[in-house]
Amino acid sequence: MAASDSIHDERERIASERERIANERDRVADKRDSVADQREAASDARDLELDEKERQLSNLELMLDERGRALREAVPDMVRRQQEAIDRSREVLKRAEQRLVRAEASLQRSRATMKRDDAEIQREVASSLEEEPAQRGGT
Repeated sequence: MAASDSIHDERERIASERERIANERDRVADKRDSVADQREAASDARDLELDEKERQLSNLELMLDERGRALREAVPDMVRRQQEAIDRSREVLKRAEQRLVRAEASLQRSRATMKRDDAEIQREVASSLEEEPAQRGGT
């Protein structure tokens, strides 16, 4: 009986250690996800601010073009203005693509969190199933 108790105690110790390691791994992953989410939120805020500034500058440019025409001043030629508009559009697309990449990374982190939660549930179910025969044998 002592050998059986010793084996049972060792199994419980190993299961407990496995559980501790899994919990620590989950804690570290959650912290990493939190930092990534904070970084993403800060980046999104900067992008929104830059988009607003760009919109204001575009409006200012249009107003200046209109004033220039009204004063018969030379306005930038059509090709240069078109190229500037294309360049601005490329920057907007670049920022949108970066937001998309961050959103995909956030989705992957969410999926990983759900997998870890599922694994935790499975470990708890397995642990309770292991404890159930021991409790029956003890009563």
